[in-house]
Amino acid sequence: LHEHLAALRRAGKHEEGLKYCTEGCYFMTPFREPYGIKDAIETMKDPKLQEMSKAETTITVDAVEVSGDFAGDRGRFVVKAKDGEKKGR
Repeated sequence: LHEHLAALRRAGKHEEGLKYCTEGCYFMTPFREPYGIKDAIETMKDPKLQEMSKAETTITVDAVEVSGDFAGDRGRFVVKAKDGEKKGR
């Protein structure tokens, strides 16, 4: 799923990717406070985030928790910047 969503981001198909999210979904990204689905499209237009969404990334899922019809994952990602330097947590 993460790879599919990353491909949609790289292609600029943000609205299509958001179809996988619930109304209560929140995003935690660099450069700003967490934001909800209502602010997602506007936020994804930020040039800094657009640059990151097109960069080479490695996503590692450390844990998945399921409770009823809810599933959440905790993980980390590494973004390879244009200059080739790896940045991330």
